[in-house]
Amino acid sequence: MVIECGRDRILIDAGFSCKEIGKRMAVLGADPKTISALLLTHEHQDHCKGADHFAKKYKIPVLATAGTLQGARLGEERARSAVLIRSGEPVEVSGFRIEPFEIPHDASEPVGFVIEDRHGRRCGLVADLGYRSQLAWGRLRDLDVLMIETNHDLDMLRNGPYPWSLKQRVAGRHGHLSNREAAEGLPELLGDRLRWVALYHLSRTNNLPALAAAAMGEALDREGCSAQMVVTHQHYTTPWLEVP
Repeated sequence: MVIECGRDRILIDAGFSCKEIGKRMAVLGADPKTISALLLTHEHQDHCKGADHFAKKYKIPVLATAGTLQGARLGEERARSAVLIRSGEPVEVSGFRIEPFEIPHDASEPVGFVIEDRHGRRCGLVADLGYRSQLAWGRLRDLDVLMIETNHDLDMLRNGPYPWSLKQRVAGRHGHLSNREAAEGLPELLGDRLRWVALYHLSRTNNLPALAAAAMGEALDREGCSAQMVVTHQHYTTPWLEVP
């Protein structure tokens, strides 16, 4: 995900190859050379596959927790120049204030982010989390943009092809958030300033965009929230979500 404010741009996670990230940025009219920092939520390959190559090619720092850095397979130079971040300790980078916070997931020291630009606009992201933790839900408030995981439909997961052990992992307290769980917790995160709710990290096997959109849309309608909703997809680039 790219966040920009004027000429300032940062990238959150790099789960695709460096080449693919460049292609997707081109669709948005954004040059990868303008990225000034790469933030990693955790070390799983679908979030950091292209991190080392991208950071090396564009000579930018990687920001991540100690646990993430240990598992992210960065080259020696990138690891040495990485910026260590910790839950609850905000950092300033490229005109943005980054607040990492711990999330429940089966990774080494994973975090979500709240990112505030120099105009006070705020974006919150939780990529992979097993349940609605008090810490995460406390941080994901007073936002302009909310990017929230809607990983799976519980019925599709239960009746799908995954082995039982993997189903338990996905649905467990350190797995992934379902459509239902995200929708049940959404009302607590709504506010007058919220402009966008982006549904994120949908499973290709255990979810459908229509199911995620229906669950979250119903929650927005019940609360009378005017925020726009968009369903992101790993196979194509989501247009810019603009905030005045």
